[in-house]
Amino acid sequence: MKTSIFLAALAITSNFFGQTAGSGMTDIDGNVYNSVIIGTQEWVSENLNVSKYNDGTIIPQVTDPTAWSNLTTGAWCYYNNDSANGSIYGKLYNYYAVAGIHDTIASTPNKALAPIGFHVPTDTNWTTLTDYLGGLLVAGGEMKEIGTAHWMSPNTGATNSSGFTGLSDGFRFDYGFFFGVGSYANWWSSTEYTNNTTNTTDVWIRHLDHDNSAVTKSAALKTIGFSVRLIRDTLFSDSPSNIESIEGKAIHIYPNPAIDIVVIDLGNLTITGIWNYTITNTIGQEIKKGEFTTQQTVINLNDITSEGLYLIKIFDVLGTCFITKKVVVK
Repeated sequence: MKTSIFLAALAITSNFFGQTAGSGMTDIDGNVYNSVIIGTQEWVSENLNVSKYNDGTIIPQVTDPTAWSNLTTGAWCYYNNDSANGSIYGKLYNYYAVAGIHDTIASTPNKALAPIGFHVPTDTNWTTLTDYLGGLLVAGGEMKEIGTAHWMSPNTGATNSSGFTGLSDGFRFDYGFFFGVGSYANWWSSTEYTNNTTNTTDVWIRHLDHDNSAVTKSAALKTIGFSVRLIRDTLFSDSPSNIESIEGKAIHIYPNPAIDIVVIDLGNLTITGIWNYTITNTIGQEIKKGEFTTQQTVINLNDITSEGLYLIKIFDVLGTCFITKKVVVK
């Protein structure tokens, strides 16, 4: 058993490793997220799990259903108020948290939920994604995690070919009760919608279902609790020159957590190009590095003496970081 590593350094900064394209994201709580390039966009491939706005202001956790239903300011909760769900699905946020509304004074400037360099996707950002993945009727399959670990059977059409890795995380009704884990995934946009029928201002969301491959665009009340996926501010067309060769590619790392070895599977990348990797700890110190010579590379971890979170970064021949993956070493 390796000695536990001290991870407090994660809280020092919201982007302690370089925010280069494909390098993932770190929030103000020190949570590290993978990211994936899909077309010209870079999406965080995990749901947000932060408890503060990016200036350190606390977002309240609200568990009581009546209190939740009466909110007009930002709040979060875990599905079923169970913290074990946070490590899998992230947090559920009302729209007021998405908009950064942290008090009831109208003249107070709003906060930002996302770290610098990222934002809650607009309705247009979501449309760009689903158009790239073939349109609303089929894009859901490209976005859903495969299998039934986090989706009810039959999880129709799920391929996760985009690497978006959508999980069926459920939601919290505006009146405070929870529903839908295993069946549905829902994510906020930042774009409001005027509902002339109900005379309310709602918000556009995106919805996935376990029994079809579609993405549904619908409007939701601001008091509902949904998940948040973030997107990088900069379009990929402004960044690396090799976007055509790396967009939408999937890399798999297993087992995770790892003990003695970890396997990196290049997926639908090929070894005809030169791909290199580094393993760093959470304060950026390089622990191991090497070059891929086969589609599946086995890396020996016995010389890593401290257990904890490590970052595997994969680079192309030009030294451009393609993707950062997390691995827990035990």
